[in-house]
Amino acid sequence: MKNMLTRFSLIAFLLLGFQQTYAANVIEPIPPFMGDWKGGWVNPPKEDGNAKRNPQLVARVVGLGNDSYEIQILEEFDKRADYKVKTEAVWKNGKLKFDQNGYSGEITTDTFKGVKKGEKYDTAFELSRFHRKSPTLGKKAPEGAMVLFDGSNLNAWKLQGKNEPATWTVKDGYMEVLPKNENNGKGGSIETKREFGDVNVHLEFRLPYEPTHREQKRANSGFFVPGGYEVQVLDSYGLYGMWNECGALYKQAPPKVNMCWAPGVWQTYDIEFKRPRFDAEGNKVEDATFTVWHNGVLIHDNFKIKGTTSNVQTGRMEPESGKRGSLSLQDHSNKIQFRNIWVVEK
Repeated sequence: MKNMLTRFSLIAFLLLGFQQTYAANVIEPIPPFMGDWKGGWVNPPKEDGNAKRNPQLVARVVGLGNDSYEIQILEEFDKRADYKVKTEAVWKNGKLKFDQNGYSGEITTDTFKGVKKGEKYDTAFELSRFHRKSPTLGKKAPEGAMVLFDGSNLNAWKLQGKNEPATWTVKDGYMEVLPKNENNGKGGSIETKREFGDVNVHLEFRLPYEPTHREQKRANSGFFVPGGYEVQVLDSYGLYGMWNECGALYKQAPPKVNMCWAPGVWQTYDIEFKRPRFDAEGNKVEDATFTVWHNGVLIHDNFKIKGTTSNVQTGRMEPESGKRGSLSLQDHSNKIQFRNIWVVEK
């Protein structure tokens, strides 16, 4: 009887909804319909010239918690395209239903269908799940690179600011943030034992699904290069891509486009960093520069950064030095996962 009840509970979870109560940083299961969809118009009438000219439609389903989701429909991903639909819906009776701006339809675990209503005709559309994969996912370290994490151990890392071993969890080929505030002080940000100068870095990361969290509390971490300059890591899926969101040079430059993908999908950063240069008197003669690709798309192109990002939120940028330093990964109390990290020093 106990086993039957357990099976019934699981089935009820899958069929009736995904709402559960979790501790602050326990990763929620990802609903099968959450994420990207891609498709287009189905046999549009000849009168619908727009559908003929622009046959593609794409969509995002973004988790908001408590069985609520935001549905976004637009013409193209990764272009800052205008929304045709941006509305909230509640998962009920195995469906998400929406009706906005003349677009109506429903989403199930494996279908996304709807209709655009017009004065003289209606045009149907249909989308299928669209699974992302970065073109640099799994990129191998070139000759001369230093592998910082190959999935087996944290030998290249230590706790930040301490001469103590890194304590993050290592399993299944990835490392996972060990939040210091949840583990009696065990955990915290980590940094490389070795110091570097100008670098090219590849790293891969995966965001946990935390739909009830908002803004900077939602799957937050960061990657720091020598000198305290941060490339932000954050669950910004479905957001605009601001200066403190995923891919940003924290509070100095937003990404050219928000390339953050849905939680649970492995993503990539490929970063070229050059330190600032100073003359013999200590005057800065060249700014630090960043070129960053997020999931294979250029989001910063030789951007000249004006100062460290570590304390920019307080309005007090720390002095730049141009010295060699460690690379670091931030503990921001969220269980971000990282893998395949390597560096080439220039």
